[in-house]
Amino acid sequence: MAENNFPKTYDHKSREAFWQKFWEREQIYKFDEKSKKPIYSVDTPPPYVSAEHLHLGHIMSYSQAEFVVRFKRMQGFSVFYPMGFDDNGLPTERYVEKKYNLDKSKIERAEFIKKCLLETKLGAQNYKKLWTSLGISCDWSKTYSTINPHCQKISQWSFLDLYKKGKLVRREEPIHWCPKCQTALAQADLEDKEEEGLISEIEFQIEGKPYFVATTRPELLAACVALFFHPKDSRYQHLKNKKAIVPIFNYEVPILSDLSVDKDFGTGLMMVCTWGDIEDIKKWKKYDLLHRPAITSKGTLSSLAKKYQGQNIQKARENILSDFKKIGKLKKQEKITHTLNIHERCGTPAEFVLTRQWFISLLENKEKFLARGRKLRWFPDHMRSRYNDWVKTLAWDWCISRQRYYGVPFPVWYCKKCQKAILPKEEEDLPVDPREEEPKIKKCPKCGSKEFVGEKDAMDTWMTSSMTPLIGARLVKNDKMQKKLYPATLRPQAFEIIRTWLFYTVVKSLYHHNSLPFFDVMISGHGLDEKGRKISKRLKNYIEPQKILSECGADAIRYWATGATLGENMRFSPEEIKKGKRLVVKIWNASRFCFLHLRNFTPAKNFTPKDFCDRWILDGLQKTIGAATKFFENYEYSKARRIIEDFFWHDFCDRYLEFVKYRLYTDSSRAVILKPRFIGAEESPGFQASQNLDSAKNTLYLVLLTILKLYAPILPFITEEIYQLYFKKIEKVKSIHLTLWPKVDKGFFWPEKEKVEFSKVLAAADAIRKCKTEKGISLGKEIESFKVSDKKIKEKFGKFLQKSLRVKRII
Repeated sequence: MAENNFPKTYDHKSREAFWQKFWEREQIYKFDEKSKKPIYSVDTPPPYVSAEHLHLGHIMSYSQAEFVVRFKRMQGFSVFYPMGFDDNGLPTERYVEKKYNLDKSKIERAEFIKKCLLETKLGAQNYKKLWTSLGISCDWSKTYSTINPHCQKISQWSFLDLYKKGKLVRREEPIHWCPKCQTALAQADLEDKEEEGLISEIEFQIEGKPYFVATTRPELLAACVALFFHPKDSRYQHLKNKKAIVPIFNYEVPILSDLSVDKDFGTGLMMVCTWGDIEDIKKWKKYDLLHRPAITSKGTLSSLAKKYQGQNIQKARENILSDFKKIGKLKKQEKITHTLNIHERCGTPAEFVLTRQWFISLLENKEKFLARGRKLRWFPDHMRSRYNDWVKTLAWDWCISRQRYYGVPFPVWYCKKCQKAILPKEEEDLPVDPREEEPKIKKCPKCGSKEFVGEKDAMDTWMTSSMTPLIGARLVKNDKMQKKLYPATLRPQAFEIIRTWLFYTVVKSLYHHNSLPFFDVMISGHGLDEKGRKISKRLKNYIEPQKILSECGADAIRYWATGATLGENMRFSPEEIKKGKRLVVKIWNASRFCFLHLRNFTPAKNFTPKDFCDRWILDGLQKTIGAATKFFENYEYSKARRIIEDFFWHDFCDRYLEFVKYRLYTDSSRAVILKPRFIGAEESPGFQASQNLDSAKNTLYLVLLTILKLYAPILPFITEEIYQLYFKKIEKVKSIHLTLWPKVDKGFFWPEKEKVEFSKVLAAADAIRKCKTEKGISLGKEIESFKVSDKKIKEKFGKFLQKSLRVKRII
C-alpha cells in the first residue's frame, strides 16, 4: 500500500493472514547458522499433540516466552527458537484408545502404533496452525517430534551413556503402579489427593487374646506380613517376637518393634502389608519379611484374598468390613481425611506392585541437584523453592520403564539363558528397536547362548523430554554451532512440571555433561476461566481460540496474555481482549494521523528538538525505552507492557498529539513566529516556525517508530503493518522484527529544572481538558478563557496553551 492510501480502518483478518505468509516466505525467523551475532537459544516446551482442543491456557504460556524471544531478536541476538512436539507417551496412547474405543491389549502393536502416529501428525498440524495464527515466531525449519528417529537416537544414547557410567540399573522391587494405565510410575507421576475415609479397629488374636489394630485399608489383610509396636510402648512389650493370627484369613505373622511406629496413632499396633505404603516397604526390606501379593496389577484382589478374589479394592474393602461387623470383630470406626497418591494422568490411586524395572539413581546425588538449582537464574525467583522442595522430598530413584506400546524402545536385549544385557554400539547402530530387530552380536559373551529377547517396555516420556536442550541443538548439523547452542539460554515452562521436565533435565545434564542444561528458567502459570478454574479439555471451560482470533485478532489475544505476571495464574477476561483490540485501533488511528503530516518527509539523521513540547516527549520516550528494556531483560513482559501503554495512551496520544496539532496544521509560509524558552542560543525573535514544524515532524517520526518497536514483541501484526506502510522505505529493513531495539539516547534527556517547570504546564493542560470534558465541549472547540495559578506559566507558556488547547485567553 502506498503511504498516501493509508486505509481508514485496519482489517485484522486479512492483514494477519498476509503477514503470516510474508514472515514464512521471507524466512524472517529462520536461524542463521553463519551469523556472528551472540546467540540466544530457547529450549521450547514440546506440547502434547494429542490435544484435540487447544485453548487459551496453551496460548497464554507459549505467548509469554514469545514476547521475550521477539525482544531478544530485536536486541541483536541470533535467536535459535525451534519447536518440538511431544507425541511420545501415555497421553497419546490414552487419547488413541479413547478416540477409537480400543483396548490396546487386544490389537496388534504395529496397528496401534500406526494409529498413534496418525493422530500425533494431526495434532502437530493443529498446533502449527494455531501458533502461526498467533504469530509465534519459532523457526519452523527446526522442528522435532519426540518419537522420530532423531529423538529416539538421542534418548537411546542417553540410556547407554548412563548405563556405562553406573547411573542406571535394572532391578526388581515394589514400584508405584497404575492399575488403569497398566504401567509403572515414577514419583513425579504422582499427585496427592485428599480423601475422606474410615479408620477401622479390627481384632487380631495373639495367644488366644484379642488385640485391635487400626487400619484404613482392611482390603490388604491378606497381604499382612507383620505387626509392629514402638519399643517403649509398655502396652505391647510383652508381645515381641510372638505370633498374631490374621483374622478371616487365619495365618500367623510375627510381632516386632520399631522406633518409627507412632504410639499415638490408632491402637499403637501397626499392620505391615506388602504393600500399602512406603512404610510397609521400608519395614519389608529392613526385616526381610515375606511377600504376599494380595493386590494384582489390575487393581483387584489376588487368590490370597480367597472369597474376595477378583473384587476391586473399593468393593473388597466394603465386603471385608461388612464381614467383620457380622462376626463381631470390628471394634470401632472413625472418619478421617487422608492423602492418596494418584496417577496425575488419569486420577487412579496408585498401588505398589513388585516388578522388574529400569531405574536412574537419584537419591545419592540430591545435594548436587540442589547445587545445580542454585546456579540457575529463576524468573520469578520464588519458583526456586518449588524445585528445592521437590529434591529434598525425593524418596525413590527414577523409574524410567513403562509398560506401553507407543514410546521410545530401550536399546537392550537379554540373553535368554543367563539374562545378560546386550547393548548396541552407540552411534552406528542407533536408533534400534529390540522388539522388532535382532542384536548384531551372534552369541552371548557371558554364556555363549545364541538366543536373545528384546526389551518389551518403552521409556518414560520424560526420558526423552529431559534431553530437549540437546535434541534442539542437534537439529543443527555443525558441531561448533551445537556447542554454542548447548546449554540453552532459556527454558520457558509451566510451574507444575518443575518436578518432572525441569528436574529430570538438570539430572541428565549433570550426569551426561557435568553442566547446566540452560541458564535462565522462565516459569508461567495457568490460564483460568472466568470462575477461577484451570482451563482444561476435561472441563471444556474454554472458548475456541479460532473464534476469538476471528473476532478480535491475534494481537488482542496476545495483549491479554501479557497481563499475567510470571509464575502466576490468570483468569480469562473478554474485557482485556477487547481492551487489546481497542489498543490496536488506537495505534492504527494515531499512526494514520501522523502519516497525514509526514507525507514526503525525510527525517533528519540527527536533530535537535526546537520546542519544549518536543523535548518533553523525547525525554519521556527515553525513560520508557530504559524501563521497558530492563523489564524485558528480566522477563517481566507485563510490566513492560504497562509502561509502554502508559506512555503511548497518556503522553503521546492524549497530550503530545494534541499539543503538536497547531504546529502541524500551520502552513509554514504563514506561520506564527514561536519563541522557544529552553535553548539559550535559539531564544531569538527570528526563530522561524518552519524550524519548529521540522522539529515537530522529526519528533513525530522518531517517537512513533520507537513506539511501534516497543510494542512489536507484544503486537507483531499491527506493528508490522504500520512499519511496512511507511517506515520500511526509509529504514530499509525487511521487517520491523528485524530492526534494532531502541536504545536510550541521553542527548534527549531534559534538564530536571525545566521538566519540573513543564510539569506545571501539563497540569494546566490537563485541567483545561477536564474543564472542556465536564462542560461537554469538544476538545477542538475554542473556549474564551482559562485561569492558571502561576503567573510565570502564563508569561512563558501562555501562547502554547492557547494554541494547543484552543483557549482565547490565559489569565
